[in-house]
Amino acid sequence: MSESLCNSCYWAHIQQGFADSEEAILRASLRQAHSVPFKVSQCTDYSDKRVPSRRDMEEIGWIIRTKDMNRQVGFAKKEESHLNEEGEMEIVPTE
Repeated sequence: MSESLCNSCYWAHIQQGFADSEEAILRASLRQAHSVPFKVSQCTDYSDKRVPSRRDMEEIGWIIRTKDMNRQVGFAKKEESHLNEEGEMEIVPTE
């Protein structure tokens, strides 16, 4: 049997005892918490806690500043991409 989505959901509160039968799962989001008495295979409110949220990504993102305001920074556009001999992306400065 496959694993329940609740095990990786941000909204799930899981309490587990020592025996396999000792498990309580509560779903607690913006609505009132309620018990989930079965393994979940699909859920419309599923939010994978293993994947960083947009806010998390914004917090760890780098702000790149240059002295020259006209110099472009960041990723090259598709038509300007630079591939090395193995077909892998090569990091090159923009001018």
